[in-house]
Amino acid sequence: MVQKKSVKLGDIAQALDVSIVTVSNALQGKKGVSDALRKKIQETALAMGYQSKPREKKERGSYIIGVAVAEKYVKEFPSFYMDIYQRIAAEVQKKGHLTVLEVVTYEKEMLIGPFEPFMEQKIAGLILIGELRREYIQAIRGAYQVPVVCVDYYDVYEDIDCIVTDGFGGMTQMTQLLLEQGYRDLMFVGTPCATKNITDRYLGYCKALQQAGIQDAQQRVLPDRDFENGGYRIAFELPERLPQAFVCNCDKTAGILIGKLKERGVQVPEDVSVVGFDDYKAQLSEGIKLTTYENDEKVLVQISVNTLLKRIEGKARARGVRIVGGSIVLGNTVKMRRE
Repeated sequence: MVQKKSVKLGDIAQALDVSIVTVSNALQGKKGVSDALRKKIQETALAMGYQSKPREKKERGSYIIGVAVAEKYVKEFPSFYMDIYQRIAAEVQKKGHLTVLEVVTYEKEMLIGPFEPFMEQKIAGLILIGELRREYIQAIRGAYQVPVVCVDYYDVYEDIDCIVTDGFGGMTQMTQLLLEQGYRDLMFVGTPCATKNITDRYLGYCKALQQAGIQDAQQRVLPDRDFENGGYRIAFELPERLPQAFVCNCDKTAGILIGKLKERGVQVPEDVSVVGFDDYKAQLSEGIKLTTYENDEKVLVQISVNTLLKRIEGKARARGVRIVGGSIVLGNTVKMRRE
């Protein structure tokens, strides 16, 4: 006897020529769907024999956790987000569960072609690392209908937990460190609108300058992202006139910057000071230790995994955005002008 194929949300969406997200919202009683369309979707689902799936749980109480990260964040080595994934996988395994990783290509993120994440794996919950397009997030939520936790990314979602690093507060502290040493001629290195994280760090930089009564430095920005084919690479040229100090949005950018300064014959920190962000494996010349901001990756991962497991087991509801603080790491790339 041939087993009857189960009806999926996509089947209902195709039958009515609507999106999977619309079908999901209608069947879950969410806003954004008219009463008439909701009724039509419900009737179609019933007629087609659709059955909502309970949250999947493997044998002996073990869950499969889906983890998604955009390809553009992991194709260059070293990758901060791949390190986060490895920590998540280890934390999940320690608790007796499994992870399956989806590296989201540009085509997948843009929803080009059939939407088939996680190779049809039955997952109990989702962890999304880094910023992904809202359309992709809506599509994956509609496909799985399981609890979702975003790591180092946030947006306005009522039913998603977002566990993020303190980009705004951390960069405020890094900029204040320079201001406290008497620096006033600063430049931010980063493309503010490239990601929400870089935007937050730029705003933290601006906040510190505003508190110090400095206005013009807020406009001195050196973009560092070269966008191509939906992704990006870090690429920029030094300005002709150098500031007293550069405030870099990440350590990788800081490492490239220091290399370019060296090529021009500029010494760090004797001629120009540099600070980074993330405390993550910057490629530096021998003897150089970057002054930067260290994110507490261990706490970030523990909170993210524990939050998802509690929601899978129905022990907690989504709490919105939670910020995990870090701390300044002093190196030798800032010329300390005061004792």
